[in-house]
Amino acid sequence: MVVNQEYTAARRLLELTNALISTRNRHIEGLNITTEQADTLIFFADHPNSSISSLKDFQHIRHQSAQVLTQKLVDKGLLRLAQNPEDRRAKLVLLTDAGRIMRQRLKQNGSHTGQALLTGFSTVESDEFLHLIDRAIDNLKRGTQ
Repeated sequence: MVVNQEYTAARRLLELTNALISTRNRHIEGLNITTEQADTLIFFADHPNSSISSLKDFQHIRHQSAQVLTQKLVDKGLLRLAQNPEDRRAKLVLLTDAGRIMRQRLKQNGSHTGQALLTGFSTVESDEFLHLIDRAIDNLKRGTQ
């Protein structure tokens, strides 16, 4: 790939990312939750019985940031902390009933964002687009190892 194409690809994907974040922010506006908190809640919903350290590793953030995000959701009654029987120093993070309801709302709102993103794509184009995104993510992960 020519250097100009590589630069253009990176810039266009950054533009897409910014547009996705803006759209997503509008879709969660009335839920009293930030996008970072939504990502945290989704992580713990998708990875039951995980720890704050697991969130830190998954999101590539500092431990203190992961703690703050988790605590804000505990304070909102969406998450709760439980004793980890395998490691008394680490707490397990669990969704509350309110957290499961919020996760469902976030999933519905995420569908709205995804629908807006894929408008005008055929099923084949959508599948190929998702495949190419996965390849691009894998390429970036391999490049940072």
